[in-house]
Amino acid sequence: MTQQKAPAYRWIILLLTFLPCFMMAFCQFQATPYAGDLMQKLSLTEQQYATIATAPMLVGVFLSFAAGSLADKMGVKRVVLVSLIFTTVGALCRAFAPNYILLLLVTVLMGVGGVVLGANNAKFMSSWFPPQEVGIAIGAILAAGNGGTVLAMFVGKKLSADVNIAFLYGGVVFAVLTLLWLLFVKEQKTPEPSLSGGEAPAVKMGDVLKSPRMWLAAAGAAAYMGVNITVSALLSPGLVARGVSEEAAGMTVIIYSLVALAASIGMPGVIGRLFNTKITCSVLSVLAALSLYLAWNAQADGLRNVWIAVCGIAIGGLLPTLMSLPTILPEIGPAQIGAAGGLITTVMMGGAFLIPSYVITPLAGGINDAAFLIASFCGVILAVIFVILPNVSVRAGK
Repeated sequence: MTQQKAPAYRWIILLLTFLPCFMMAFCQFQATPYAGDLMQKLSLTEQQYATIATAPMLVGVFLSFAAGSLADKMGVKRVVLVSLIFTTVGALCRAFAPNYILLLLVTVLMGVGGVVLGANNAKFMSSWFPPQEVGIAIGAILAAGNGGTVLAMFVGKKLSADVNIAFLYGGVVFAVLTLLWLLFVKEQKTPEPSLSGGEAPAVKMGDVLKSPRMWLAAAGAAAYMGVNITVSALLSPGLVARGVSEEAAGMTVIIYSLVALAASIGMPGVIGRLFNTKITCSVLSVLAALSLYLAWNAQADGLRNVWIAVCGIAIGGLLPTLMSLPTILPEIGPAQIGAAGGLITTVMMGGAFLIPSYVITPLAGGINDAAFLIASFCGVILAVIFVILPNVSVRAGK
């Protein structure tokens, strides 16, 4: 597909990949406005509710690498289809879960589709989109998470006063998306180097695990999550505890999510066309770290929202850049791109769960100045990683 005109059907593929990721985020954060209802109805403690809220992300720690490897062997369409069936079952059963244990299990099951899609994002998009558009396509799908989160916060309880009925709506939508994937998604054939006898090259997971640059990219994705989840999960309660109104604190998070969503679509194309992504992404990482800390310390709502918007712009294109790295590394061939994406997603999900809860908050002794200083340091670590990683600009010489 290198010298050929890119197929117009790639935009259908992008839409059918975007929508399940969008709905996954919407359904996950759909539980937030119903937190009190769930805790009362199922006699949940706050800790139990927290595990329900993060359960779809936790499945990524255990499934992402296997998801990428399976897609390398069996094809993206088939593996994603199976994962969407699991997600549909989980989302539908969530509406009828009678206790904490069953609710936790089906919520974990609900996260399978998003994890499998995330692990194979780079592989699938690079098979349909030309190199100059891959970052944009990956960014659009990554933006689905922010989009679904924002919609869930805006919708609140408007779908239904009954949490079970609201959950059921999500399950029905997933069933429709699974059917659309089955009917309309196609596997794009890409030329791959073959071995003697005409067989496709074997998937060698060892090549992925032995690549220091893949581990660096994965560590960068975890550091990115240290900043991103700190904004999404810690900023609002921290501001409220400091005396900011719930409405103003929530609006700050919404502004960040919306700006980061737009930036994750628009910034990868800008970054990829500049001469040196190492310098560009390093500067953006430091800017995201600085603006996050300034937003936390701003006393006026308007100034805080300006700084958090700057943070969203700066950070929005960084994860798509990291996720597209396997497509250009010589040690990661076409047959290993899925496994490479799975490695990045595994470490990223681990970072999303562990860094805010088990590094930032305990070290800082709560959600305070020190917590946001540590979170900002994650951005500095990400900047250093980008300096070490190769230049992935489409204008860079080979």
